[in-house]
Amino acid sequence: MEDINLNEPEKIGDSLLHLKELISGEESLDCPKDDRFLLKFLRARKYDADAAFKTIQKYFRARQSYPAIFGEFSPSRMLYDTIMRQNKLLAVSSKRDGLRRPVLLVKTGAWDTSICTLDEFTKACLILAEWLLLNEEVQKRGIVCVFDYKGLGLHHLTQFTPFAVQRLIHVVQDCYPLRVKAVYVVNSPPIFDMLFPIAKTFLKSKLIQRVHLFGADLAKLHDVVPEDMIPEEAGGTHESYDYDKLEKDLLSHCDYFEEVNRYGYGKESTHC
Repeated sequence: MEDINLNEPEKIGDSLLHLKELISGEESLDCPKDDRFLLKFLRARKYDADAAFKTIQKYFRARQSYPAIFGEFSPSRMLYDTIMRQNKLLAVSSKRDGLRRPVLLVKTGAWDTSICTLDEFTKACLILAEWLLLNEEVQKRGIVCVFDYKGLGLHHLTQFTPFAVQRLIHVVQDCYPLRVKAVYVVNSPPIFDMLFPIAKTFLKSKLIQRVHLFGADLAKLHDVVPEDMIPEEAGGTHESYDYDKLEKDLLSHCDYFEEVNRYGYGKESTHC
């Protein structure tokens, strides 16, 4: 079993203090300094305060640079009914895998580009990621992602421009304190072979090594992600996903999202 302590008792105090000093030295950045917010960045960077600070800088730069995604960044402002309940494009497993990590299912191929923009789809994904990161065990153990590309077509390629692909990878890989421990790709049609090489040019070698292409062989997926973690509508044996419960869970944390939205670069500090 993976050790999730990450030497916290020895490093936590000094790392937090150093990180807060670095933040205080960045006069143009108004950033939360409560331990709960900062710890997720430290855990993602194994308590290297300098690396955590760089991630925080990138996190708030991304929020400033991509208003189409991060403007009104809150569960109450996402297209939940369209993206989640009606079209079931995203789901988070209610169970954990053998290493007690949640599984995020993204049905990219089932995305009808007329129901939402890529920015709106991305916003929903990142809101889920931000919500997952409120859980300390997720911060320590990371998550597993399953991308289902069944239905991927030429109309999707017009959306996934090199800029859009680079932006999404940059935010998840460099700006979020999210430890993506494995990425499993299933039901990838031949057209996926045109998209993936673009994505690989922006992925770090460590993450590339964590990407596994299973094609249409779901048995290989079930070897690493048990069938009972995947809802029936996505090829598993778990009961249909409870989107009402997820919506309730997300909305219960709106105050957190709206509070973080008040911070960032170029914002006059009104916080003690």
